[in-house]
Amino acid sequence: MTSSPSTPPAASSEEPRCVVDTVVLRYFLVVDEMPLLVDLLGTPLGGSRIVFDPEEEPETPDDARSEITRSVSYQLKVSRDPARDPMSRADAVLHAQRLGEIGGEHRAGRMVVLDLDDEERALFARLTSPRTCKDFGLRFPLDPGEAACLAFAVNRGLVLATDDADALRALEHHRPGHPYERIRRLLARAADSGLCTRERANEIHAAMQLAGFWDREAPFSA
Repeated sequence: MTSSPSTPPAASSEEPRCVVDTVVLRYFLVVDEMPLLVDLLGTPLGGSRIVFDPEEEPETPDDARSEITRSVSYQLKVSRDPARDPMSRADAVLHAQRLGEIGGEHRAGRMVVLDLDDEERALFARLTSPRTCKDFGLRFPLDPGEAACLAFAVNRGLVLATDDADALRALEHHRPGHPYERIRRLLARAADSGLCTRERANEIHAAMQLAGFWDREAPFSA
């Protein structure tokens, strides 16, 4: 896959220059580093309503909730699970609290929620269909959150922030050279631009790993 140059943060405005998927939001939230993500990608961040829906009713069933809200619900269940050890339950309480802070990011204007237009819905449908996902070099359909974010990115000319390998494969297949960001590259850029030290970038990455992030390679070698 061809890498694209990093895009500098946008000045504050009502229009995002980057759309961020659930994985990137989740791990920057759980390690309490949302300010760093905003510094790197500019404000406001763009997000799909599938990823986070600020208008969601509290009684919405889990399977109909937005992805971040479902993550909060899952962490709360873990925190009450007597089969889990006390440390795991305490971590789950903290993760639920931090994930829930996405609402404050939205209310403060640091994140805006985007809705699919007709053209984007058509691309979304192709990306999530077992039949047409093969047109994008995929063996399996994209998850809805990644598909929506990809549709926004290519249709509105936004940087795509994701660590989903299939989403990046589909992006390169559909729009070669389109700009994107991954978590490790964001942390490396944070250090290279003086927003944190290299040691701190590695510490943030390690904390994300402890929270479930699958990337095994640190931003900087020891």
